[in-house]
Amino acid sequence: MSSSRSVSPPKGSSRSLKLFLDEEDKTQEVLKTFKCLEENHYANKRLGNSKHNEFMECDCYEEFEDGINRACDENSDCINRLTLIECVNGLCGSCGEDCQNQRFQRKQYADIAVFQTKLKGYGVRAQSDIEPHQFIYEYMGDVIPEDVFRDRLVDYDQKGYQHFYFMMLQNGEFIDATVKGSLARFCNHSCNPNAYVNKWVVAGKLKMGIFAHRKILKGEEITFDYNVDRYGATAQKCYCEEPNCIGFLGGKTQTDAASLLPQNMAEALVVSVTMEKQWIKLKKQQGEKIVKSEGNNINIEFVESLNPPPCEKPEDVIKVMSVLLQVEDPLLARKLLQRLFNIEPDSNLHHQILKLHGYTCFVKLLHLFKEDSYMETKILDFILKLPKTTKNGIITSQIDKEVEQIGKSNQELEDTCTKLLQKWNDFETYKRITKKDIKEASNKMVDLRRIRLPPGWEIVHENGKPMYYNAQQKTKLHQPPSGSSKTFNARRPQTNGNSGTPKPSIKRSRLDDEEYEKQKLRRLEKEKEAIEKVKEEEKEALKLKLEMENQRKSELEKIIAEANRQKDMEKEQSVKLEREKEEKRLKKKNHHLEHKWDKFFASFVPGLLRRYEQNEGLSHDHAKQCARDIVKILTSKELKKDVTKPPPEEPSKDKRAKVKQFTASYMDKFLIKYKKKHSS
Repeated sequence: MSSSRSVSPPKGSSRSLKLFLDEEDKTQEVLKTFKCLEENHYANKRLGNSKHNEFMECDCYEEFEDGINRACDENSDCINRLTLIECVNGLCGSCGEDCQNQRFQRKQYADIAVFQTKLKGYGVRAQSDIEPHQFIYEYMGDVIPEDVFRDRLVDYDQKGYQHFYFMMLQNGEFIDATVKGSLARFCNHSCNPNAYVNKWVVAGKLKMGIFAHRKILKGEEITFDYNVDRYGATAQKCYCEEPNCIGFLGGKTQTDAASLLPQNMAEALVVSVTMEKQWIKLKKQQGEKIVKSEGNNINIEFVESLNPPPCEKPEDVIKVMSVLLQVEDPLLARKLLQRLFNIEPDSNLHHQILKLHGYTCFVKLLHLFKEDSYMETKILDFILKLPKTTKNGIITSQIDKEVEQIGKSNQELEDTCTKLLQKWNDFETYKRITKKDIKEASNKMVDLRRIRLPPGWEIVHENGKPMYYNAQQKTKLHQPPSGSSKTFNARRPQTNGNSGTPKPSIKRSRLDDEEYEKQKLRRLEKEKEAIEKVKEEEKEALKLKLEMENQRKSELEKIIAEANRQKDMEKEQSVKLEREKEEKRLKKKNHHLEHKWDKFFASFVPGLLRRYEQNEGLSHDHAKQCARDIVKILTSKELKKDVTKPPPEEPSKDKRAKVKQFTASYMDKFLIKYKKKHSS
């Protein structure tokens, strides 16, 4: 029997927590139930590749302390770490070997154990406290394409497997940990989890990791929300016992809930899980169908209803850029770009965008929207407004080649592309300071990597010496600019000679008041002109968008009208064919009945005409023809009475009498004509 005890909740949790410290450790037991992997097993080498497969180098510098390289840790500004990319030994030029941004590669897993739960089978608990956002474990297994995933779903269901371990890695690719995987497969679901799933790029491959959502106490069960991208066949009861429990996992209920936005996407769009679940609940109550995208199973209508605010601080930009580097869905990309497009003009956040692999990201987005002229225009216009930097990022990302190609293939964007290329042509290329430069430089040079520069400033090499460069301001300094700060341990201040007094800071010359006011007025006029220009461009873009939408609407109406016309014609043709078919069937049936009545009357009418051959001198041929005519007339009369009634097997006495009477009447008229013809 499973036992637990409750403790006060940690910060970030609203209710008391259950601890399972007394439960037996079942880790060795469960390791016998599946094949434990050290790395993902790929069905083919193309699977698992990140969509931005080229390696991105960070700009950190190695920092050894007690024999450990502290570069790229959680307190650093490591670009790769911020955008969910791991550094790789030998590929990052300056952060050094074995930096702190290699958690997947070095398997820096949290201390966990598997135990037996009361109702949920096996579960995973923390063996020591886990800090917020700490890496817990990698979710591993067979990486398979969608067709194999579909086949295995059916196969496992037919084999009677109670638990499935599928997770969507990316569009069309899944991780199957059913037969082989890692201990992460035993993490249970909760509707109020303490962990979340995030996807990282590691040496070009996409990896799936479980991370702490809040502080997790020793003995606490580790859970995440399966509704992100876990897949199963049939519905199962949920035993998480949370107040917001949705009741079931898998089946129809899970299919609806599986479209919740992943943690990093939700944060980037300023959305909470509660918001989306409330939206889904409202939709269900109204009996409306939840429309999802085919690729990543997100709620299209929910995302379309969002109006995320502009990025206002560096943390916002980090969240948005980390998702944009991985996003494949145009709708999500549009909403995230909206947060960037609406940033205040001349904001320092534009420098932050460029720092976080901005140009590489925009190359990816231009590919994503290559069939959408409106979004291509918006992206290119936004890039055109970005501040001046060194040319290094443009060359590395090859965005200049991408823009040049767009200008050649799209006449409407040719002017914008030309302006961009001309702007970039004026940028300067500098040699970036590398680890080799640091080793070869003096002790004073080593301290440069510890300086955190204000937005827009970079450290570059010029004539073999380090310089502080701001491309936008066209300024170069030998000393750190104002606003700089140390990122590591502070060094002792420099002194003048042997006096021991601090070296005074460099004072910059200022213009006199009159010249300063003139420059200020000119700057304000330029800003006003720029704002008016932006407004006019946005107005034109909106006008173009409306024209395109009206054109699309008109074309759509024509298509719908033509489709309705075709549908009506097909319906009319179908009715006509059905009618002809019915007529043919009835005709066939009547013909069959007609034949029966002919046969019925032919059984005794010819006998009634023999006396006319003997007594009236009627030829045999004429008698036969008369018999045929009489049979046809009698059959026609019967069918007119009732088209469905068949003849009796034998003629009744009354029927014989009526036929005899009709025959006599017919023959009297016929003989008059016959004799008159032959007498003349």
